[in-house]
Amino acid sequence: MTITIQVDLTIRSDMVPEFLRIINDDKKTALDAEGGIISSFDIINNECSPDNFTLIQTVTSKEDLLRHMKSAHYKWKEFMSTGAVLAYKHTYI
Repeated sequence: MTITIQVDLTIRSDMVPEFLRIINDDKKTALDAEGGIISSFDIINNECSPDNFTLIQTVTSKEDLLRHMKSAHYKWKEFMSTGAVLAYKHTYI
């Protein structure tokens, strides 16, 4: 059973370039190096509000999701601890 996760974020404006670098690296590694456990990973930016992002990931199982979240490349969580993430909502859809 696949699991889809939606993460809505507001990023501090001066940190958007750093966030994009980190999240695009995370996406590439998740899709390329994790043996197909991530079947899709979309990064959506709101044109009207460039500090707002939505991440949508589809994972093959709950176990694979937990494995993905513990992997070395999962760096955007570290980014969150810097105070650059002003709002965060995580939803399973």
